[in-house]
Amino acid sequence: MITKAKTGYIKNPIFISYTSLKDFLKCPNAYYLKNIYKDPKTGFRLQIASPYLSLGSTVHDSVKWFLDMQGQVTSDQLIQKFRNFWLKYTGKRGGFSSREEEATFGQRGLKMLDNFLKNWQVLERSAPNITFPKLHLFEDVVLMGNFDFVGVRSDGSLHMVDFKTGANDEKDPLQLYIYAILAESNLGKPVKRASFWYLDREDEPREIVLDPLEPKLEWLKQKAMDLKQAIQDKKWACIKGDLLCWECTDYQAILDGKGEFQFTDYRYKKDVYYLPKI
Repeated sequence: MITKAKTGYIKNPIFISYTSLKDFLKCPNAYYLKNIYKDPKTGFRLQIASPYLSLGSTVHDSVKWFLDMQGQVTSDQLIQKFRNFWLKYTGKRGGFSSREEEATFGQRGLKMLDNFLKNWQVLERSAPNITFPKLHLFEDVVLMGNFDFVGVRSDGSLHMVDFKTGANDEKDPLQLYIYAILAESNLGKPVKRASFWYLDREDEPREIVLDPLEPKLEWLKQKAMDLKQAIQDKKWACIKGDLLCWECTDYQAILDGKGEFQFTDYRYKKDVYYLPKI
């Protein structure tokens, strides 16, 4: 089982999450633009508003609220909470180019909540909630995440469940492995099951084959070393060279002043922009 290493104060730690590591492995320059670069005027990172991100955030926040309330809410109350969360992302703030597009995504979200509400009791008793669990990997590098749900099974072991709002199935279970590693090290219990729950089309979590966590942790440490080295060397070449990949192209457009500022997300210290579709 993964145990949590004792460590003292870490000055200026490098935090690595599933999302940031995925960015780095996909394109180092995109990682820099999304995770390292900060607007010199505000000191905040940049984010491009996206209908898919808006949908995911609103559904996840609604489900979390429902679980925090231990299911003691009505369908109407859950829908109203969803609509309240949605207000943060309405219009260009959520990356929507039209009312029709926003309505389509909103209906998808309501359908997911209806499915969740009908089937949420398939989940086990919830483990104690931990906000942004962390694991010290080495030196000043720290792995972190944010669980959707951790269930306690009848034998005391843990079941990691990640809620999915996208249209496609996950091809790589890396996210669940990271969460399992963080859960074992922070909760002190073994993780024996891990699942994705595709809320728009399945009525229960879909379990993955969970291999031993120790080799995956060693792999994570190696990739974290590569990322730290890139930070030290300040090498942020795009995988497409001067042509730039699509993510680098979009974020460069924001730097070039082609985006429309929408709001500042103080929770994650990001300035959110709308980028018109071409």
